[in-house]
This record gives sequence, structure tokens and C-alpha cells, in this order.
Amino acid sequence: MLAKLNIKQAGPSVSVQDAGRPGHLRYGVTRSGAMDRAAFTIANAALNNPTSNPAIEISLGGITLECTEGSVSLAIVGGSFTSQLNEKTLPIWSAFTIHTGDTLKIKPGVWGSWCYLAVAGLIESPSWLDSYSVHLNSGLCGRPILQHDVISIQNATTNTNELISLGEPGPWPVQNEIRVVVGPQERYFEVVTLENFFNHEYSVSAEYDRMGMRLSGCTLPIAAALDMPSEPISRGSLQVPGHGDPICLMADHHTAGGYPKIATVISADQDTLAQHRTGDSIRFASVSTAQAIRIARDRAVQLERALERMELCKVSVTQRLWSNNLISGATRGEE
Repeated sequence: MLAKLNIKQAGPSVSVQDAGRPGHLRYGVTRSGAMDRAAFTIANAALNNPTSNPAIEISLGGITLECTEGSVSLAIVGGSFTSQLNEKTLPIWSAFTIHTGDTLKIKPGVWGSWCYLAVAGLIESPSWLDSYSVHLNSGLCGRPILQHDVISIQNATTNTNELISLGEPGPWPVQNEIRVVVGPQERYFEVVTLENFFNHEYSVSAEYDRMGMRLSGCTLPIAAALDMPSEPISRGSLQVPGHGDPICLMADHHTAGGYPKIATVISADQDTLAQHRTGDSIRFASVSTAQAIRIARDRAVQLERALERMELCKVSVTQRLWSNNLISGATRGEE
């Protein structure tokens, strides 16, 4: 079945993303993919999709779309965005089916910078190096979603006929503390600078996109000559250019650079960091490499449990009523 969605409004940086294209960093191609990888995974799981199925990543600009052909089940997962199907307000995280003539509006709520609209089917979109992820700054693998675009969904299915609340966000609301592993170029900073890095609060500046997040606060002067060669860099690296403001590299980061990196955000906290908005406060906490590995494993367990809870939530209200004994203890009609 084919379904079509007409984009009536789309904010900046709304794009098709999937799990990204790993393994090409040595060729100058970054992974890209979803900014909040846990939310992306949950959105696809809600529709029983493959974990890498492309979805629409929605920024603070929001999106409004109309189904102009067919029917398809959708799931919304991510930050605390406000969604309306026609005039009905949906739960923060929800799964539902949209039919021809229906209008869906998604706009930012009280927290979060990104949410994901997963589809029960395959979005027609360019593929490059086995990924549908759009790299916005370069234009590789397509472009942002714009007003008047028509998104076609192949093999569209309707696997949920009732509105289903997928529960409240579990360990994903924005957290003030972000954990990092110090280095690898901490030698370029004096001891007092490292202390200031951990003892002062930073705020997210307006310079924030899929490539990086510039933080404002205590400046971090570089105390040694920059004699380091350019080297490969990874998502989560906190680079410090000459102006002294740390910049955290995000999903569309460049692949090599010569600025010293004072620390690296651990993988378990990168989704949380991505959901911060301009003006949000952040404090950094130091952990060891061994601790970061343990936290990553704990995070994977948390995600598995969140998926298990969601499976319970996916049962409709009607099915729950049928499966429960609402008059437990009664043995005779007169009781």
C-alpha cells in the first residue's frame, strides 16, 4: 500500500534520518543519523520496524502534514513535543494511524529539541552508502524537508487502529549533569582551567545545530602552543578553539580537526545533551573510561526495559479491559 503525506509546514533542520552510516570516517564521511538515538530506536520499535528504518527527525520548528492518500500507522517519540491529530491532542509518546484527509501537527513542548516521527513502512528518500540519513550542511543524501514536499511511504501498513500512549519518557528528560572522560588533549590546559571546567556551569548558546553545540560560560584558555596535527574526531568531543568556548560535536560533525579536545561526552549522555535547548544549563562531571563503559552497559539495559514497558503500553485500552477481571472476587451473580 502507498501512503502520501503533504508537508504543509516544516521548521529548519527537519530531515529524514536513520541509524547512520558507520565505517566511513577514514574517507571523510561522518556517521550522521539521529540526534537522539534512543528515541529513534523506541519510535521504530513502537511500530515493529527494523531498528534502522528511516524516520522523520523533527526540530523545534515543528511540522504540519496532511495525509493525502492511503493510511499509515505512525509513532511519535523524543522530547516533550505537543502533537495534534486533527483537533485531538495526543499523548507525548504515542502510536496511531493517520488516514486520508487527516492533519497532524507537531510542535515543541516544555523540553527537548528533537522528536521522531516513525512510519509503518519505508519512506521514499535517497539512499547513500547504505543509509537514508541526510547530512544537512553538505547536502549529501538529500536535503531538509520543506513546505509543499510530498513524502511517499511504500509498503504502508496500519498495525494499530487505536490511539496508543507509549508511556512517559523514562530516563530521557533533559538532565543538567553531563558526564565526560577527560582528554585526550588535557595537556593543553592548565590545572586551574580544568578545575574551572568542572566547577562552573555552562549554557547552550544559539549556535547549535546537527553539527555542533557551542557552550557559553567559563572560557577555557589554551596554555600551550597548538602543535598537534589534525586527527580523527568523534561524536561527543568537546573541542576548544581560540575563543575558549567549548564546542561539543554532534551527529553531523566533521571528521578531522586540530583543536585540542578537553574532554569527550560519554556515549550514554550524548542523547540527553542533544535534547538541551538554547539557554539550558549544563554542568560537567568527570568519569573514568571504565566507568563510562559500565554506564553505557547500564544505559543499554535501561533501553531494553523501556522497550519492554512500551510493549505493555502498546496494548489498547479495549484489549486491557478484556484481559482483566474487573470484578475480581465475585463468584455468584448476586455478588
